[in-house]
Amino acid sequence: MSEPKHDEALVNNFLERISALSVSAFDGADVSGELAQIMREAASRADAGTLQVLAQRLRERAEAAEREGQAVVRDTFAKAATLAK
Repeated sequence: MSEPKHDEALVNNFLERISALSVSAFDGADVSGELAQIMREAASRADAGTLQVLAQRLRERAEAAEREGQAVVRDTFAKAATLAK
């Protein structure tokens, strides 16, 4: 199934920023405030299709982290996916 029309550069920008937060979370930092701020920014800058693609890719990264046994990383991506609206 093809993805909806979206801004690939914007999706990648947010994925990179959230990935960096997941590394900090893995190291023990509380990133919940920063994560919420990034996702608010995503909601204000992205259209519906871009948010939909971002949420799907965040869920995919959460699933990959689960397979690798990285619970904190999984939780960071899963939380971001739930905030993508």
